[in-house]
Amino acid sequence: MAKERGFILLEVLVAGLALLAMAACFALFARSMELRAADGCRVRAIFLARTQFASAQADANEGRLALGGYPWQGEAGDLQEGGIDYTVETNISGAPDAEGTAGLYRVAVQVAWQGETAKGKLELEREVVRHGQGE
Repeated sequence: MAKERGFILLEVLVAGLALLAMAACFALFARSMELRAADGCRVRAIFLARTQFASAQADANEGRLALGGYPWQGEAGDLQEGGIDYTVETNISGAPDAEGTAGLYRVAVQVAWQGETAKGKLELEREVVRHGQGE
């Protein structure tokens, strides 16, 4: 009978270790899903910032880019995805070129997102140069 008691104890220890291993795997899986969601938000934020950069470049080329705040240039529906709301703030700064007109701009874009499962912020800057000024 002593062997049976030891055998039951061994079974309980093995089952306990198996449960601990499964719990650890579940925790790793849950963390990977959180990281995947956060990465998706960052990718979306980069897309929104690139939209602003492209619009600022186009406006600079046409001589319509003004210093100061710059409104969202994309579609309103782009600011929501999967229950997450995005906000985009853009600021244009610059220095006059040799002719006294602004030809070199610094575009700073801040994209923030807020949702039930995700919250974050991304800040990107880029220099935009007005092309075709001599034309």
